[in-house]
Amino acid sequence: MSDTSFLPIDFVNRMEQDLGPDFHAFLRSYEENKISALRFNPIKADEKAKDNMAQILTGKVQWSKEGYYYDEQSRPGIHPYHGAGVYYIQDASAQLPVEMLNPVPGDVCLDLCSAPGGKSTQIAGYLKGEGVLISNEPIKNRAKILSENIERLGIKNCIVTSEYPDKLSQKFIKYFDKIMVDAPCSGEGMFRKNHDACAEWSLESVQMCADRQGEILDRAYEMLIPGGRLCYSTCTFARLEDEEAVTAFIDRHPDMHLVEERRLWPHEVKGEGHYVALLEKDDSANIADDCRGNRSIYQLKKISDKQLVDYNSFIKETMASPKEWKSNLLLINDLLYKLPEECPDFEGLHVLRGGLFLGTLKKNRFEPSHALALALTSEDVNHSKDFSSDSQEIKDYMFGQSLRCDVEDGWTLITVDGYSIGWGKAVKGQIKNHYPKGLRRYDS
Repeated sequence: MSDTSFLPIDFVNRMEQDLGPDFHAFLRSYEENKISALRFNPIKADEKAKDNMAQILTGKVQWSKEGYYYDEQSRPGIHPYHGAGVYYIQDASAQLPVEMLNPVPGDVCLDLCSAPGGKSTQIAGYLKGEGVLISNEPIKNRAKILSENIERLGIKNCIVTSEYPDKLSQKFIKYFDKIMVDAPCSGEGMFRKNHDACAEWSLESVQMCADRQGEILDRAYEMLIPGGRLCYSTCTFARLEDEEAVTAFIDRHPDMHLVEERRLWPHEVKGEGHYVALLEKDDSANIADDCRGNRSIYQLKKISDKQLVDYNSFIKETMASPKEWKSNLLLINDLLYKLPEECPDFEGLHVLRGGLFLGTLKKNRFEPSHALALALTSEDVNHSKDFSSDSQEIKDYMFGQSLRCDVEDGWTLITVDGYSIGWGKAVKGQIKNHYPKGLRRYDS
């Protein structure tokens, strides 16, 4: 018998009742070692990246196009590719919902409960820079982490908001083609991975979560376009929060129907517990195109040439195609953003990231952002310098040190094996380090 002394007794009793003959296999899964996975970011990664990481990869995640298991001892979180946004560390089971939602380039998508960003960054990979993603997280400190992950993976077409679903649903009625609802839940599927989560669990908390999930789903329904698809997922085993929540949702909204439903059990797959339901809204009235035509689009205000003089000098000197960087510009105080095409009107919402953050207009100069560097390739800029992922130079760069090398003066995109990781500014054969201080590493 497995050591399950850390599990709440009410949870154990309920699982025994629900699983029947599979219960003991389920308990034995708690004896197994933690299974770790990552997901390559198709916005930046290519087959070369996978080949370069092959020595730490231990197998493919069968239900994920870009998912791989890795050796826990390899510490991929400190590899330069992680800082460059080449991959995202994510439990294998958590990669299933977006695979089932299957966004396509051009979709207008919403990730309603986004932090820390695993599913949002996965959606963005599917969109391939076309269409728009609104990633929302109501809790402010979690929304900041979400925004940082959107930045790290070089995503250009994402708006990060921090609002509760009821406010979003007032603004975006029948608006989104695809909606992801990775709902806050009782977290039972994480007990094996995080024993501390058990202390917060109770039968009452399961009921409370189910009530909250129903409210979130109802708001998501209001924002889903007819013919659109909604993916609901949790990391819990509780039927009250899963199958019963979906059944109740369809009862409240008969124009929704279940397309597919899947459960991942830790004793059956290499991953933690997860529940996923894919639903679709009926469009028997054929009004989806009308809804798309009526979408509210953000109205940009003109920015004066005087305000942009330093930015225009920067893109002329730095960018290979300056004209591409002159459209869809949004200036908030001294912060400059580039909005995606057909950007939803987010006026009145708390926005942490309005598209791609380009940089800051300072006195007599423009300071490019780290987000901009991560969204670029060496082909996008006039000057770049590449270092191998196992080189001393890239280690020094991530430590915040200046680099000595033969490059032309000016802003230089630093790349690791060809993948952008940050800015440097070259002056007389020395590259001044502009890797953000908060990201610099001080361990080996």
